Amino acid sequence: MKKSPHTGSLTRRTALTLAATGAALVAAPAILKADAPYKRSLRMQSLNSGEALNITYWADGDYIPDALKRINWFMRDLRTGERTEMDVRLLDLLWEIDQLTPSNDPLYTMSGYRSESTNAWLAAHSDGVDPSSFHMRGMAMDLTQDFSDPGMIYRVAKKLGKGGAGFYPVKHPFVHVDVGPPDSWVYPDHGDPTRAEKYDAEHPVSKG
Repeated sequence: MKKSPHTGSLTRRTALTLAATGAALVAAPAILKADAPYKRSLRMQSLNSGEALNITYWADGDYIPDALKRINWFMRDLRTGERTEMDVRLLDLLWEIDQLTPSNDPLYTMSGYRSESTNAWLAAHSDGVDPSSFHMRGMAMDLTQDFSDPGMIYRVAKKLGKGGAGFYPVKHPFVHVDVGPPDSWVYPDHGDPTRAEKYDAEHPVSKG
């Protein structure tokens, strides 16, 4: 078969075009990654108040003050209306857990910050409430995500080992996570009752 005199040039041109396209595809992710700031976002819905929050709380290497204020309000003590500054390590733990779960559902929250009065009331009226709970420090959250697999968050949090992880397979199952000393338990068992003391010993509060 007789070849066209342009076949060679077309072949070379095609090869060069494909090579250039391939190089662009390889380079594109690096460019996009450099242009797009790295962000951490939380999508949460309160099972008690019905409130929903979808918010980016960290971007460009720093926490966003206005976003943290909104999260503090979302995680307030619904019984008293009191709020505190939630520990950003807890937010990072929730974000990391959410990244590692297969569910696309939001984090369904049940209890974030608790005032001392609310925690004392719960401890007096129900089993499994720690009188020195990390909820009172803004360091804990009770939540669930996949209602068909309520223990999923517990398994992820336990594997991460970055704090306390407790699974409560009760009528309405939920998982407790906190950023205190690492520990894990499944109700009716309880976590180490000395965890708060250990945390205080490791993180002494400076005076004056």
